[in-house]
Amino acid sequence: MPVTTYAAGALFVLRVTKHLITNPDNKWANSYEFKAVEGGSESELLTLGLSLVNFEKHFHFTTTIFDRLLISTWEPDSVPYDPESFISTTLTAEGELTFSGDTLALDQALSITRSAAFGRFGHLFYRNCLEESHVEAPAGKSILVSRALHQTHIDEALDTSNLGDYIGLAPEESLQLVMVNADGDQVRPVVQLRAQGVSSIKPDHKWFNRRTITVP
Repeated sequence: MPVTTYAAGALFVLRVTKHLITNPDNKWANSYEFKAVEGGSESELLTLGLSLVNFEKHFHFTTTIFDRLLISTWEPDSVPYDPESFISTTLTAEGELTFSGDTLALDQALSITRSAAFGRFGHLFYRNCLEESHVEAPAGKSILVSRALHQTHIDEALDTSNLGDYIGLAPEESLQLVMVNADGDQVRPVVQLRAQGVSSIKPDHKWFNRRTITVP
């Protein structure tokens, strides 16, 4: 299945790669899965990709550089190589969130819950979104000082980027944020994104590199 044109029910993975302005060699990524509510073309996918990048920009620090956007079909890379199975776009965007104190190390991530319409919820982990004043550890485990503050950032990001139009049981757009199991036979619509807490995550954790896609 190509990304140039697709039918309703098609599944896609969008992957946003980032790095610190001070260390461009240390890149990390967040991946998202989407389902086509109706047929479309690469233009709809690129519009979605722009909304996704703008969403992330809103709550990442200004020291975050957005490096690349990869849009691919959910199925593994085909053999022989099919150039129409993905779109790879170089980015020049920067994070928009300012900070006044020391930022946390990259292994301390903001955890956001993906609430599904049914079944277990999922997580998204974002690095370079927290500074020391955002976190406390009254019982020896890091928690957010104000979950409401970060929820405000998320809600504002969903609104200003229009990514909120892709979320819910009946999204306003023709693509829908979902969670797909390993076999692809279970597709669960995401109905809400909620600020959850602070998570210690290794740089090579599966949630940073949930689905590795190699571009030939």
